Amino acid sequence: MTGDASSDRPWPPFLFQTDGPLHIPSGLARSPWDPAALAGGAISGLLATVAEDEELADFEIARFSVDIFGKVPRAPLRLHREALRDGRQTKLHRIVMQAHDREVAQAHILRVRRLETPVHAVPQDYPAPDSCPEAQAPPSARMLGAIEMRQVMGGPKEPGRGIAWLAMGGEVVRGLAPSPFVCASYFADYGNGFGSATRAEEWSFANLDITVQFLRMPVGKWLLLDAETHMAGIGHGTVRSQFADEQGVYARGFQTIFVAPGHQSKSLPRRP
Repeated sequence: MTGDASSDRPWPPFLFQTDGPLHIPSGLARSPWDPAALAGGAISGLLATVAEDEELADFEIARFSVDIFGKVPRAPLRLHREALRDGRQTKLHRIVMQAHDREVAQAHILRVRRLETPVHAVPQDYPAPDSCPEAQAPPSARMLGAIEMRQVMGGPKEPGRGIAWLAMGGEVVRGLAPSPFVCASYFADYGNGFGSATRAEEWSFANLDITVQFLRMPVGKWLLLDAETHMAGIGHGTVRSQFADEQGVYARGFQTIFVAPGHQSKSLPRRP
């Protein structure tokens, strides 16, 4: 996802448009690691869009997890959902994403029946988005200027813990305003970039999966991401994220990242 808003482009910008049963990716859905592949956020956001179901309004989404089966090509995608468990208290659905007639990604959605129970909120002291300075998201996450960012600490180009408020002004699927749940699922992919342990030009950190455990559904325009990466020097790492809106923490998340030498890494073999 690159560039800024332009008068010769549709607004709001979008990641996919539908063509019958297919979802056709736009150029904004491409991966920062491979222009022929889709970004993790685009994959997660589309799966989350398909996961929503008004007929299940009496059940809360407790967990949303995504597995990415290698590089997902920038090609027409077909999605279908199946019920793995359809109980009175919990429901587990699987959404399969296919490209070129093969499975390229999947999501599992765990739903739990809604019931009034005690509240035990997560303590948090994040500053309000209006009190934080405006910042420009990196080109790969800008979505033609539709992604707004307010920086709390760190950032995509600074290794270490990163905290930022983010707002989505674009669409995952053209013509559909993304819900806070879809926006949260989309931003969940940002953890490895905003809370990276290394610089991308030295060591890349492509995303392999996304898991978000929801305390409740997010609300409002601004969603906070608090992310940090840890690595043990064996080729992969984990990203720990916490997510909040202006009412407090609504979820925790994890990612597994594939670590490899970047284009300026000293570990790259020298050319003859």
